[in-house]
Amino acid sequence: MNVGIVNLRVRIFGVRTLKEKRGIVRRILNELRKKYNISVSEVGAQDSKTFLEIGIATVNTNKASIERTFDAILEYLEMYPGLEVEEVEREVW
Repeated sequence: MNVGIVNLRVRIFGVRTLKEKRGIVRRILNELRKKYNISVSEVGAQDSKTFLEIGIATVNTNKASIERTFDAILEYLEMYPGLEVEEVEREVW
């Protein structure tokens, strides 16, 4: 069994209030859960209107599958309107 963890720091553009940010974050996290069958949560920067910190975890029997899933998630977030991925910390073991 292999485990993969990713921590992301994402900049959000065009958000004026924390309530608006929470709605966007909730939508993004739900979409990621459904599309990639992963565990995902907001793990930091809850009081920031311009940044979002996401923690992602997944388990698989194949390390390459985990890496492909993480690559697909990063590509998905890069294409998401109003978001820019700034930092990525990634571990698979």
